[in-house]
This record gives sequence, C-alpha cells and structure tokens, in this order.
Amino acid sequence: MIDNGHAARLAGFYHRWFRYSPCEWRDYLAELNEQGQAYAQFVASTAECCGEGGIKAWDYVRMGFLSRMGVLNNWLSEEESLWIQSRIHLRALRYYRNWRQYFAGYTFGRQYWQSPEDDHLQLLREFLARKEYDDSGNDMFYQLFASDDAYYPTLSWQPLAYYSACPETLKDMSDL
Repeated sequence: MIDNGHAARLAGFYHRWFRYSPCEWRDYLAELNEQGQAYAQFVASTAECCGEGGIKAWDYVRMGFLSRMGVLNNWLSEEESLWIQSRIHLRALRYYRNWRQYFAGYTFGRQYWQSPEDDHLQLLREFLARKEYDDSGNDMFYQLFASDDAYYPTLSWQPLAYYSACPETLKDMSDL
C-alpha cells in the first residue's frame, strides 16, 4: 500500500507534469481519452501545491493509521509500527519539501479517494475541478494548519537523528 496505493494511478501524470514543457504537456493531453484528461487536469491544478509527490501523502497517512491500528489490535508491536512509520517518513522526506506540501498531497489524495467512479465522467470532472473540502476536511485543515495553536507548522521537516533497524519479525518487508 505504501507504494501501490491510490497515488499510483496518478503518479505518471505528476511525473510528466514536472518534466514536460508546456507544449509537451499540451500534446500529451491531446493523446488522452476524456477520463485521462480529467485526471491530467486535476494533476495540473494541484501539482504546484503538493510537488512531485502528488497525492502519495494520502497513502502514507493511511498506511501510518493502519500501522497504529495494528498496534492497538495487537497485530503489530510498537517496535514494528515505529519501523514502518520510519519507512513512511523517509518516503515523505523524499517527495515533499515541507508540511504544507505534505498536507496538500494528503488533502488532494483524500479528494481523489472521495471522487465518483470513472463511469460517471461528467460528475468526476466536476468533482475534481471543484477542489472543495468536506466539513471534516475543513476542520482538519483549521486544526492542523490555520488555527493559532496549529501543531504541524511548528514541527521541523527533516530526517530523524536515528532510524531503528528492521525488526526480525519484519525481515521479509525489509525492502520497504
């Protein structure tokens, strides 16, 4: 899920958006079907906010949540969860420059996740073009970034001083 979640579907669009000239991007759009054009337009309108990571942050947050739920349900140890979180952290540092970019990637990923099915093309196009938060998204943005006591803007965006070794129980996942 970390590398092959929801973001994988749009990763090629983000990759191209950052590497193509405006003329190349326009030519690329002309080759796409209507559904591809809807996704490419979504990417073009979000890429500057979330950077090359695109919506990977959505998958990272989901994986982090599932890892913590694994501890809560005694499926993972604290050590295992922390190691998984450290792998997610390294990916986030690779693809995002700061918390705002990461939150934008998460937010747009959440919107993509909430979007209608592909077979409702007009609805999909309209939904992706609006870029509106639902009520819980508004609350989350305010609490994490916009309020006077917002927590995330106070955190540094840098590698940790120490990363633990992969626990023996997760050796088959050590390529994370």
